[in-house]
Amino acid sequence: MRGDVVDALKKCAEALQHGKPRLANAEMGRVLDLAEEETKPTTRRLIGYFAQALACRAYGLHPKYFSFPSPDWKHRMCDRYGLFSTVGRYISDIVKGKCKVHVIELVKHMDGYKQWASIFPAIGYGGDLTHLRLSFLVQETVEFSKESEEATYYWASKRRHIELEYKIIAVNSFADIDVSLLEMRDDEFVVVNCMFVFSKMLSEALALEKLLQRVRDVMRVDVMIVVEHDANHNQSDFLLRFNESLRYYSSLFGEYNHFRETEPYYRYQIGNMVACEGSNRVERQQTWAQWKSLLIHYGFSIFNSIIKWKNDEYEEWMEDGILSILRGETEMRPVFFISAWKTSTSPFKSSGSNEG
Repeated sequence: MRGDVVDALKKCAEALQHGKPRLANAEMGRVLDLAEEETKPTTRRLIGYFAQALACRAYGLHPKYFSFPSPDWKHRMCDRYGLFSTVGRYISDIVKGKCKVHVIELVKHMDGYKQWASIFPAIGYGGDLTHLRLSFLVQETVEFSKESEEATYYWASKRRHIELEYKIIAVNSFADIDVSLLEMRDDEFVVVNCMFVFSKMLSEALALEKLLQRVRDVMRVDVMIVVEHDANHNQSDFLLRFNESLRYYSSLFGEYNHFRETEPYYRYQIGNMVACEGSNRVERQQTWAQWKSLLIHYGFSIFNSIIKWKNDEYEEWMEDGILSILRGETEMRPVFFISAWKTSTSPFKSSGSNEG
């Protein structure tokens, strides 16, 4: 994104923040004029989404204007960066030598096979795994379709030595999971998979703390996998949050195909974090350093894994057991991270409220 456009967007945001509607309106006009001069379609539309979000903030048009898009768009984003297959490789690496494994999946929307169709292929090759149990904890349930069931058992048929179980459990909140419904078994190695779940819980007071306490002290899981955006979007200061989001999303949209595949998902994120405040602002991405500090505070430690590889379209690097995915047009910067955690010997510590 060109410097003059960024400057105009920032000045518009500053004018709104300082209660100067006429100046904000003038800067918005400059933003729209500059957007017309932009030759790159992805950048022009990205400018439009930030402009729309600022307009909605100015007129208080939230949160209904930024309802969550179809889960398909989130899946496209994850497939675009290979996040599902990467998690599959993580799980495969972690459960080597284990005979019975229970994977507990926390998902907001249930359309099961699409996610696990990418995770499955990496699991169960040449190992000791004989029994895999999947438990889906779902906040918004859609019936597990015949297509999903056929895809699941097709995967199992390719690994005849593995017995497969799966169960869908509807929950009102991840913070109040009834652990008895999971039917925990002493002879199983337990993995909890949390992809883009934790950041959504930061808008609810103590919700994440309650979930992590259950994972650690009640479920007694062996490994917890956490996948999140690596971005500093949870500041209570609107201008800091806005400026960081400009940098982050500009680095994501380097080519048209990626933008087309994920457009509604990112449009929703930008709208929510720019236009909304308080509990209406559910998009609260944090940096890897912030998540690391928080999870260590709650009594977890890094579970080191040896997985590492490269991709031609983006860079991946691993440090201290954490896989970071980087992208950018002029310089590479982290956009996602994938991490694995285990319970530490430190006691669980309660904390106060979240940002904003």
